[in-house]
Amino acid sequence: MKQVMMLLAALMMAVFTVNAQEDDGGKKDGFSFQGMGDGTGYSYFTMPLGYTRIGDQDYISLRFQPEFVFGKFGVGLDVPILYSPGNGKFRWEEYKGGVGPLRVIRYVRYGIKHEDPVYVRLGDITGTTLGYGLIMYNYSNAVSFERRKWGMNFDVNYDLRYGLEGVYSDFDGFNIVGVRPYVRPLKTSEIPILKTLEVGATYITDQDKETQIRGVTEMGADLGITVFQNRFVQILPYMEFAKILKNDDIKDSLASSGTGVSYKSGQGFAYGVNFRFNVIADIFNLGVKLERRMFSNDFVPHYFDGLYEAGKDYRAMSLPTAKGQQGSYGEIFANLIGKVQVIGGISLPDKLKKSENAYIHLGLIVPKLIPKVIISGSYDKAYLKNLGAAFTFNQHSVANLRFAYEAYQAGPFVFLTGVDYKWTFVKINDNLKARKYITPYVGMMMNMPWGDQKK
Repeated sequence: MKQVMMLLAALMMAVFTVNAQEDDGGKKDGFSFQGMGDGTGYSYFTMPLGYTRIGDQDYISLRFQPEFVFGKFGVGLDVPILYSPGNGKFRWEEYKGGVGPLRVIRYVRYGIKHEDPVYVRLGDITGTTLGYGLIMYNYSNAVSFERRKWGMNFDVNYDLRYGLEGVYSDFDGFNIVGVRPYVRPLKTSEIPILKTLEVGATYITDQDKETQIRGVTEMGADLGITVFQNRFVQILPYMEFAKILKNDDIKDSLASSGTGVSYKSGQGFAYGVNFRFNVIADIFNLGVKLERRMFSNDFVPHYFDGLYEAGKDYRAMSLPTAKGQQGSYGEIFANLIGKVQVIGGISLPDKLKKSENAYIHLGLIVPKLIPKVIISGSYDKAYLKNLGAAFTFNQHSVANLRFAYEAYQAGPFVFLTGVDYKWTFVKINDNLKARKYITPYVGMMMNMPWGDQKK
């Protein structure tokens, strides 16, 4: 397993990519890793049939996974059927709890984020970031694949001057609610550079009643400005401030434990630059983000991240022991002739061994760079104390990896063989525990004759 993840890492480090599209400076920074389900793809249907091992239990697995795109509207489904030959029973966990059977609708989406006046995504909202990421970065409400929640991510704006983006993590309960109103006050002026100025303010709170620590709240403000832009290059410096408010449940827990640990609100500040490059007539697009961060005690950067839902109480109780320090963040996105899309991001404190604030995020889509071979994957790891543990799977990791080979094609039908690997979370005794899913499969894929937004 370690070798599989090292291969994924090697692929990501070999090619760094994301779409860096030219605009007039009115759009946001554009540093979003959008896949086919986010308005940039086409309609298709897959039906993998295979063998799945979940923990120590074996299953025959069949999944119906259509993806439909109609103009700005898109919807993705995931209908699972798992049967255990060992006990002769079907596995229905993915249909239980929370929104239940509604989980078969993986997402419903309208618009393209950062481009259209209205963008809304319902269901799985993995990859959500507010502002420049100091508060919420790559958040996922689907860290448990079989118990993913149904939430909402939206971004609406008027004439690229006034806007509001936000997140609601779970329609089954009042959990994470976050908003970021923003304004470009000089957008209609003729003042060079200053007309691209964007100012935003963020507020996020989590009122999850199923956790011991409730009501963790964070506030912040940010601004960014495009200082240079032509058809080949965009340079956008920015800064962001955040404050995690003192929480009564954390304070009471410390008092009852008698540890004597002091605790108060914590704050952080970050400044950085987003670079975007179009190279050789859009054959190669590159985005680079470089950021410097400074934190006080009792502060954790990107508190709401891709692994937040896997351990909310652990995350909350890490605040009183978080020490003030400085660190750096780097991120690279790229798109190579539409054949490779990769994202790599890493957050490193200056004193890594004395902190748990290190975080790594990787994503990859390689559709047919190698003829008939499809590779895709994502990986998140939090609470790193050293880089040697970056690919050690534990309770603070989540991963998805797929290899597929197009064995045969007959008209619009393509027959596939491959393997899916997931390191995800299942609910055991009311707690989320890390488990692996391994699914060798054969299946069918069919491209639908409509909805290709690239035409």
